[in-house]
Amino acid sequence: MSGSFISHLPKAAQLWSAKAIAGIIVADGVVTNAELGVLRESIGFLEDVESINEIVTMVKDREKPKLEVLKTDRGTATKILMSLALVALTDDKLSVAETDYFKYIAGKLGFEGGIAKATIAWGREFIALNRKKQSIIKMGEESTPVYINY
Repeated sequence: MSGSFISHLPKAAQLWSAKAIAGIIVADGVVTNAELGVLRESIGFLEDVESINEIVTMVKDREKPKLEVLKTDRGTATKILMSLALVALTDDKLSVAETDYFKYIAGKLGFEGGIAKATIAWGREFIALNRKKQSIIKMGEESTPVYINY
């Protein structure tokens, strides 16, 4: 999830998003370093130390938080869901438990299962395209210049 995106959300949505991230990263029972990095970024915008400690404890205990309904405009809700899809795909795997929790999150944002499924599909495509982009950048950076005069 983009740090600048989180920082522009209202405080309640920041906390909700951080809890949702915690739930996604513990849903499969395995927490990777990359997922912990995403969590650190998401709680970095929180000001309430008690909430931060609660989220960290949930992750340590591998506890999926119960989320309240987050009522926000549809554009913001969609961006949150898309950001959370990328978090869910951070480790390149999506277990049944992660998929179920993602659908739960989508429901708390007011979306039905079809939108959750489409968002996950988009996330997979986005990550694949980003990998291709990084590969092309690396190839370009490592190439020897060859200037051709036509």
